[in-house]
Amino acid sequence: MKKLLVLTALVSLAMLRADTPVGAQDNGQSVLGPGLYVFQTRIDHATCGDGERTGYVSSYFAAVDGIPGSRTMSMSLLNSSYWPTWELTVSSSNAVIGDARMRGQTGPNAGESHFEVSHQRDRRFTGRGTRSYDATVNGQRQRCRISYEALLKKIDD
Repeated sequence: MKKLLVLTALVSLAMLRADTPVGAQDNGQSVLGPGLYVFQTRIDHATCGDGERTGYVSSYFAAVDGIPGSRTMSMSLLNSSYWPTWELTVSSSNAVIGDARMRGQTGPNAGESHFEVSHQRDRRFTGRGTRSYDATVNGQRQRCRISYEALLKKIDD
């Protein structure tokens, strides 16, 4: 009887593991899943004459795609002209880190945007980000920098 109980438990465990999605088995990430989100940025510091935009809030519709439980996913900002494609990583401390290159740019001088947000109790992520890009200001080429507060919140629940 004891052997039958052990065998039944092993079979049940094997069946349970077979139902677990590939990519979600061993990493334990459960704070970020695929779905529709709103991504907002609020500028709090800017160079290159962008200072008048300090405090400006931009809102984007964000589609997060990937395998539930995976620590890496992609995010598409459906209404962004400059930063449409992002790579997301969920850290071991469950912070979400996002990285993007400016649309159409490659190489060492390409525009870059980066944010890191942490999970809050109300199903949203808040944190900070920066972006930099080359621009011509007063006839001279220079690297412009913007820092912003970031918000990522799921909207399809």
